[in-house]
Order: sequence, then structure tokens, then C-alpha cells
Amino acid sequence: MRRRDSRPSTPPRPSTTFVSLTGPAGNIGDALIRRETLEWAAGTSDELVAYTGDAPDVWLTQLSIPDDAVVLRSKKSVPRWLWLLVTAPRHPVLVFEAGEIPLDRGNGVRELVFLAETLIVRLKGGVVVRPPRGIRAPSQPSLGIHRLATRLSQVTLWRDAATLATARTGRLAPDIGFSAGIRPGLDWNERTDLIVSLRGARPLPDERWIRAVRDSAERAGLGIRTIVQVREDEDRARELAELLGGVFEEWGDTDPLVQEERLRERYDAAQLVISDRMHVLVLAALSGAVALELVPQPTAKIREAFAAIGLDRVSVDASTSDPEHLREALRPTPERAAEVVERVRGAEASLAGIRQMIRAGIRRVRA
Repeated sequence: MRRRDSRPSTPPRPSTTFVSLTGPAGNIGDALIRRETLEWAAGTSDELVAYTGDAPDVWLTQLSIPDDAVVLRSKKSVPRWLWLLVTAPRHPVLVFEAGEIPLDRGNGVRELVFLAETLIVRLKGGVVVRPPRGIRAPSQPSLGIHRLATRLSQVTLWRDAATLATARTGRLAPDIGFSAGIRPGLDWNERTDLIVSLRGARPLPDERWIRAVRDSAERAGLGIRTIVQVREDEDRARELAELLGGVFEEWGDTDPLVQEERLRERYDAAQLVISDRMHVLVLAALSGAVALELVPQPTAKIREAFAAIGLDRVSVDASTSDPEHLREALRPTPERAAEVVERVRGAEASLAGIRQMIRAGIRRVRA
């Protein structure tokens, strides 16, 4: 007769998810997409380890990082991050942060670290998730290292077709910001604002631009309001309010989460939002406003990210557009707003499906 082993069985080690959540606390758009990244990571394991770099306390609050998470808060903690990856139990999950990836020559060492992280997780039978991202300034060797790391990842998503073509692997997906929640906003006829939010690092718009925006607001019966979604743009918003004869709303000492909600309420009441900040336009679209990038020689980033959800005519080059083209671009209509809402709903549904697919994949790996 076989003797029963009376030794207690060893309980399985808790599973772990690692998520990168770095970013500047003064940028609500960056906080938004990192928070949505955290939503993808949350609940996929027993333990959560978050790397936030040199972010201040307010960043943790903005992202709603759980109190029981292990938070690594400085670049000096990178060795500990790597050690926790190496010593993690089988089947860990690694979720990279969403956003833009600089791949210029100075980022080769960083990409080697990310490749090492990917290899560690794959060798431990885990899952690597790269949420929708864009590539900026691709160059060798950074691009080659990054391509290898993405091929080794089970989930690699890009927020625009040009980046997908550069990466040569993965699939197209909406920017993760489109999962931040659709808001009903006010009825079209109750919306009273034309909102402007431009980067402070670029030159002021010229007189032709100023006149076109003022005329558009007057024709539509809208008041002009300048707002601040990135702290470094505050002085520019003040200048634009003076030039446009509009109302300036400072960020000042307002708590970032309060400021975010205040901005979203402003978008709820806007017919048209003009910006060269992508996530200003994403939040505006989620509130049912017509989103428009109107600047001289705009970069392709905004145009291509919105094209990925099937929405064109978002980006207009103010330096080459004739007066008639400018008037048409600056004319908000309920039909255009309805098109925006339809595309945003599709993007939200697509992202929800991707999130479910990722969770199902993790369950299969651990089964």
C-alpha cells in the first residue's frame, strides 16, 4: 500500500504583472494614456509592479495607481526592476507604456534594456504587451533593436499606419486615449464655445490665422476660450486669448485631476476645438466636439492617428490653405460632429476588444 505523503503542499507563488508608467506630471494627455495603460495591466496578476521613473507624488494620484502596488520611483530603481523581472514566478506579464517612442541614435542603450526585459519575460513563459504607440525619429541601431523586441512580443500595437510600416510587425489599433470614456456632452445647439489650445514651443500664429479663427467664431455665434492641457502651454494660451478676444482659463494651482475634469466639461460645451496637441483633440472628440489641427506645416502624427480610426480632414496646413479652405475647415457642423462620434465609438469598441483578447491570452498561458 502506497504511503500517503503527509508533507504540506507548497502554495503556488503569486503571479506578477510589470507595467511601465513614466511621464511628465504637467501633461494631462500623457497621464491619460498612462492611466489607460494601467487599466490594461490591472487585474491580470496577483501582484502589480509599476515603474514610474522620477514622477512626483501627484503623478501616482493622477494615474490612480493601487495602494498595494509595488511602485519603483526613480531611475536608480531600474536594477531592482530588472531583478524583480528575473526572479518573478513563471508566466509574468510585462506591459509597456503607451505613447510616442523616440528611436534616435541616443536611445540605443535604452532599447537594449527593453529588449532584455522582453527576453526575460518570454524565457519565463510570460506575456509581453505593447499598447498602441507611435515611433518618432527612427534611426539605427535603435530601430533595429526595437524591431527585434516587438517581434518577440505577443501583442504589438501601433496607432498609425506609417509607424506600422516602419516597424514591419504588429497591427494597427486606435490610440489608447480613445478608451478614456465617451461623454454625451451638450446638445449641438447648446454648445457655445470654440476652444483653442496650442503648443507654447511653436511660434505664435500669424494675423491671417488669428483673423480666420475670430471670423469663424463670429459666424457660428461661438465664444472663444483658450485652455491649458499641458502646463508649458499656459503662457501661449494667455497670449492667444488676448489676440483672439477670448477668455483665458489658467491651470495655475488647480489639482491635475480637477483640471482634467474641468477641461472635459469645457469640451462637452464646445462645437469646435483647435489644437496641435493630439490628446487635446482626442478628449475633444470623446466629448462630441469637432476636432481640428490647424497650424502651419503640421506634423503627420495627428492626421495619421485619426486616420487610423477612419476620421480624415482633422489636420489642415494653415500655411498653404486659401481663405475659402480655411473657412470650410473652421465651420463646425452637427453632421461633422456626428461623424466624429461614430468613429470614436468604433475606436472605443476596438480597444475594448483588444483588452479582452489580451486577458484571454494571459489566461491561456497560465492554464
